[in-house]
Amino acid sequence: MKDELLEREAASWAALEVAVAKVPAERLAEPGAVPGWSVADLVWHCAKWADYSGANLEAMAAGTYVPDDHDDAYFDALNGSFADESKAMSWDAIVTGAAAARARVRAALAALPEADAPAVEDFGGETFEHYEEHAAEIAAFAAGS
Repeated sequence: MKDELLEREAASWAALEVAVAKVPAERLAEPGAVPGWSVADLVWHCAKWADYSGANLEAMAAGTYVPDDHDDAYFDALNGSFADESKAMSWDAIVTGAAAARARVRAALAALPEADAPAVEDFGGETFEHYEEHAAEIAAFAAGS
């Protein structure tokens, strides 16, 4: 199970990278990939949620995980803070940070004794499902370039 999840994460990230590669470099920070957000913002957003999942999976392994009970306003504010961060970052810093976030979440999943339903849901939702959603938006933005 963990191997399949890791393979899907890698394939979905690769598809995200393919979509990003179709965007001219000078447009990576241009708002409009989704309203108010650039391609760079979306890549950082995906990285931050992968990192968030990594922390959750590490807590699951340690037996300290507490499921999120935050409301939409909390998550909207968190997403806003991720977008604010990315707007102040270079593309290289985003790419480096994304690689570190992916390494963390992948290692955290691999370290679990087993991938139970909460771990699978958290990992999938914050990695490959998320990447696939935003890869489609980036591809649409690239097509309009």
